Amino acid sequence: MDLFLIRHGQSIGNTVTYDMADGELTELGRSQAGKVLAGMKDAGVTHIVSSPLQRAIETAQPLARATGLPIRVWTETFEVRSKGAYRGPTGPEMRKAYPEIGFEDEIEPEGWYCSGDEDEEKAHGRALRVLERLRREFPGDERVALFSHSGFNRRLLLAALGLDHRSGVRFLQSNGTMFWLHIGGEGVDLRYIGDFGPLFG
Repeated sequence: MDLFLIRHGQSIGNTVTYDMADGELTELGRSQAGKVLAGMKDAGVTHIVSSPLQRAIETAQPLARATGLPIRVWTETFEVRSKGAYRGPTGPEMRKAYPEIGFEDEIEPEGWYCSGDEDEEKAHGRALRVLERLRREFPGDERVALFSHSGFNRRLLLAALGLDHRSGVRFLQSNGTMFWLHIGGEGVDLRYIGDFGPLFG
């Protein structure tokens, strides 16, 4: 599997000083989503996976529209959060707002839920579960674009690369940054980190 791990474009939450669990993309964020499309349209992506947070879904939308692939929402790929519980929109509300999505996980009738009390151990455990799911569902030559968040991306990268989650290892991630990993039976290759350029085509 080739995994393209992408941080969402700039959201309203990135521009304010108060807690905003789920904010839409700004104009700049939509421009960054367009750059993601320009960089990924020739990458041969076979699956699009996204966090349930709207800033990630909105970043994935241009690629989904261009390829005709559904956005597969995995609820465990939301941002690491320790600032209190958050109840997201319901499944019907999300489908109405984003017709490109297809739910892979069950959404509670009241909306998907984040407990908002994650510490490093809980975040690491969630990253390990997502990594195992990626390996299980995409065991071959699939090319997967996963749209998520800086905090969760870091934990998933640490898990994939076999690095201690309690270490101080961090990865510089501006909005729209992409990490390209090849995950195979013999290990993990980190092939690219950075903004989108002429990588494919």
